[in-house]
Order: sequence, then C-alpha cells, then structure tokens
Amino acid sequence: MRSLLPTLVLGSGLAISLAACSSDSTGVKPPPAGTCSGSTFSLASLQGRVILASDLPCLTIPADGGTYLVVPQFPTASAPLSPVNFTLSAASPGATARLVSASERPRLALAHPTVDLGRAQRNIEGYLRRQEREVAAAARSAPPSARGPLASQVHAQIAPLTTKIFHVLSNFANNNTFKTDTANLKYTGSHILIYQSQNAPPPPNGFTDQDITAFGNTFDQDLYTIDVATFGAPSDIDNNGKVIVLMSPIINHLTDASTCQNSGFIAGFFDAIDLLPSQYTNSNDGEIFYTLVPDPQATFSCAHSIASVGQLTPSTFIHEFQHMISFGQHSILRGGQEEDSWLNEGLSHVAEELGSRYYENKFPPPTGRTDPDQAFPDSSQGFISGDLYNSWHFLFDPTSTDTADKASVSNWGDGDGTLVQRGGIWLFLRWLGDQQDSLVYGRLDQTANTGVPNVEAASSVSFPTLFGEYALALYVDSLPGVPRSSIPSEFRFTSRNLRALYGKQFQRNPRDFPVAFPIAAKSLSPGAARNGSMYPGTMDFYLLTAPTSGNPVAMTFAPATGSSFNSVLNAQVSVFHCPSSAACQ
Repeated sequence: MRSLLPTLVLGSGLAISLAACSSDSTGVKPPPAGTCSGSTFSLASLQGRVILASDLPCLTIPADGGTYLVVPQFPTASAPLSPVNFTLSAASPGATARLVSASERPRLALAHPTVDLGRAQRNIEGYLRRQEREVAAAARSAPPSARGPLASQVHAQIAPLTTKIFHVLSNFANNNTFKTDTANLKYTGSHILIYQSQNAPPPPNGFTDQDITAFGNTFDQDLYTIDVATFGAPSDIDNNGKVIVLMSPIINHLTDASTCQNSGFIAGFFDAIDLLPSQYTNSNDGEIFYTLVPDPQATFSCAHSIASVGQLTPSTFIHEFQHMISFGQHSILRGGQEEDSWLNEGLSHVAEELGSRYYENKFPPPTGRTDPDQAFPDSSQGFISGDLYNSWHFLFDPTSTDTADKASVSNWGDGDGTLVQRGGIWLFLRWLGDQQDSLVYGRLDQTANTGVPNVEAASSVSFPTLFGEYALALYVDSLPGVPRSSIPSEFRFTSRNLRALYGKQFQRNPRDFPVAFPIAAKSLSPGAARNGSMYPGTMDFYLLTAPTSGNPVAMTFAPATGSSFNSVLNAQVSVFHCPSSAACQ
C-alpha cells in the first residue's frame, strides 16, 4: 500500500562472453535471521509490498512452493556515493542461514565499450549543471524585477535584430573562456528565432535557407509546444517571447577531432548565465540554445554531415530546452535553487521520449518506417534510441560499481550521470508519469522544491514507497503468460511494455541488446543467505522459491557486518508473490 505524505509540500558495440558462477560455501557466519517485532503478514499470489528492512522478518512465506521476487534496495539521494555491502537471507524464523554463493544459470557478461561517444556531451552538461548553483545563488540575490517574466506572459513586440553578436562558450575546461560570433537571423517563428553564424559553411556543405526553415518549423510548431505543455513556460529575460537557437561552429570546435574519436562531441547546450545579464559579462541576455553546424569537410573539428546534424539536433534541443525551463521556473521565477542533477537530467530524458511519442502517434505502424517491422518510425529514432540503450544496460547490471557505468538512479553525487544512471532515472520518471499522468512533470519543474522533496511534493507519495513500487514494476510489469491487468496498477508501466520493448530491440539489434530481457534475477534458496553490494539509489533482484513442506521462511536484509544500515539509506525490500514459477523465471 502506498505511504501518502500528510500534506502536499510546496550504439556502441559490446564484446560479449559467457560466465557462470560456481557453487560454494564460506566460513563466514552471516547475521542471525532476525525476529519480528510487529504483526506478521503474508502475501497472496500477485500481491506485492514494500517492506522496511527492520520489518522484513514479519513477512511470513509459507512452505507452499510459491515463488517470490525479492528486491532489496536503498532509495536515497543523499547517502555517501560508495557501494554498500549487504546480506540477504531466507531462513526459518529465529534460525541462522548459511552463507552460500548459489550456482547461477550462465549469463552474458558485457565488456564495457572502449569508446563512450556520449562522454563529451555529458561532460559539458555536468559542468553547466554545477555552474547553475552559482547562477541560482546570484539570481536569489538579484531583485525580482531583474529576473524577467515568463514567455507565456504579455511581452513587448520587439522586432528581432537581423544580425546579432553573441558571446559563445569556447572552452569550459579552461577558466570558462568565450568567443564572439556574429550571426544572421534565418528563421522567425511564433516561439523560435534561429540565427546562423556568418562563419558557418555555406551550401552544399551547410544548411540551405530551406533546410533552416524546415528545422525552424519543427522546433517552433512541435518541439517547443511539447516541452512547454509538459514542463511549463521558459523565462523571457529579453521580453521578446522567443527562444533563440544559435547555430555556431564555435560549438563544433568545443571538441577537437581526437576527442571526437574517444568521447564523441558536443551537440548543443543551454547556458544559465544568459538568464542573468546583470551578473555575467558574457551573458547574451536571453533564452538561447546553442548548437553545432554541419561540417562535412571537418573544417572546425570532426566531420558532421548535414543529415546527421538534422537528425541529432532536434533531440538535443528538446532535452536542453527542458533544462532551460527548469532553471527558469526554479531559480529565475521563484528565486530557488537549481534542480538536482539526477532529477533534472531525468526530466530531460523524458523530454526526449516525448519527442519520440509525438512521431509515434503521427506515424502509427507500419507507416513512417524504412522497414515496416521497426518498433519506432524513422523520425523517432533520434529521440528514443539513447533512452532504450541506456535503460537496457542499467537493468542488465543495476548493481554495477564500475566507475564508467556505476548504477544509481537517484544518487549521482557531484557527477553528471553515467549512461546507465540516465537509463535508470528515465525509467523511474516514465513509470511515475504512467502512475500519476504526465502532469506530474510540470509539477516537478514549476516549483522551488528540488530533489527527493520535489518528487514527494509533486506525487504526494513518499520517495521510498515510489522507489519500491518502481523496483517491482521493472520486473513484473509484463510477466510472460500473465495478463497485465492482473498485476496491481502500481507495479505496472501503462504506456510501455518493457519486455516487448526490449524484445524488439534484441530481435533487430542483438549486438547492442544481447538478450531479450536484461534483468536476470539471482537465486535465493530457503535456509541460505547471499552477500551482495550496491550503490545507494539502486536495487538488486532475487527469486526465492519456498519449500513445499516444513517451516515457513522469514527474510532479513542487513549489512554484511551484521550491524544496522545507516538510516540515510532507507534500506527496504520489495517483495512480490509470483503467480507461478514460470511467470517470474
């Protein structure tokens, strides 16, 4: 049952190998199974529950041969960002479980890609999110009159300059240096102005005026509307009711050719200093999205074809525009702090998916597809492909402690989020939107709340409860052979079928999606205990099959040392009684 708050508080290729664990026992004595200090309870078939670690021994699993999904987790965003060792045990009440490493079925072991082509983009996003702390503090010290209105409010009908000089970030790793760039107005829409640098390559190596007009119509009529309808209006510092898109080769030059080969490139960004002109010399005094230009001859850095820029830039815009809206709503309009990175980036990944949904609705199967068997139309690919890849790899190893792929949905420390972390938070927010309607995304942006308090205020549900239900939904949303309607609604995604979603990717691209469903739950035998380790802000998956006779089973979830978990971890376990062994296997 949900724990309601009392009040509403304002593609890379992967090397694949097979690995199997061996069965053995150790001489390490696990912690005692624990005792129940409250009322005991059990779970009927197809029933799930989120249980505090301290209350877990009160769950009685009868000796009826039933199968249970058990998901230990640390639902927090504030614990120290280091792995926490734990022991999960299943034994008769009062008995001591033996610590074993149970034999697992052979499982794919993915080698991490040697080339992370999203690293450069994440680097600048991390830098800009950290800079927003300083900008938000400056905004709080500025008088409200200096912050400007929202774009949705009455604004002056200012004729845009046909030629405009911009200060453009040219090196964010070396004292925040800027270069000036002169650009010409190429497109004027109801909501968008597009300026192109005078140094951009001309046709045939660059965009024609017709290309930019088509680009502008997509931004102005589709993407702008999607973001504003979902998250809220951007600020309007320059009082012109428009968001400026600047296409500049300075953005291309932010990454050199060698960096492109190893870390990818920077496709575009939003810089919060533009919203506080009174405080920053290099502010451009307006809402601006910066993006690269086509450069097939590699004049400025690595080569970018006209087609690739045309495909990539819309998804970058809808992602970065959410950041612009978030900062405007939190810090410019309300004088609050910037949103926490994990939630801010998660909402921007939701924005990408919303771009995909627009084209999915516009082109139902099999229309709009080069191959009629595609799950998504061609026009969706640039929006949804990254979220699919990231989320599959998060689910494949949600306890990863690898530096490059460490998995934590809500605890990113001071980082910009790994690929798998971004996949995890996208799935959480997708599930939350399915549970509460997409209006919850607007409540998350249109507030001065941040982080976990923001999620709890927007949903009126405690974060640990949400996290625990989400953890179950990842596995039981679309159990094979089980009608989805029979699964309790809080344990389901309503707009996506995870097994169908990933199964189609596996069918069409087994190199990047090597199994049809990425979660491989570990086995937990009655009378046994298993050690594990995971970061705060994530979960692990186990399957327990009860004995067919004898004593009932009780469970404990405790630190491997046998002491108590730090309270900041909010240690808990989600348990779901599977309708059959086959359904959950």
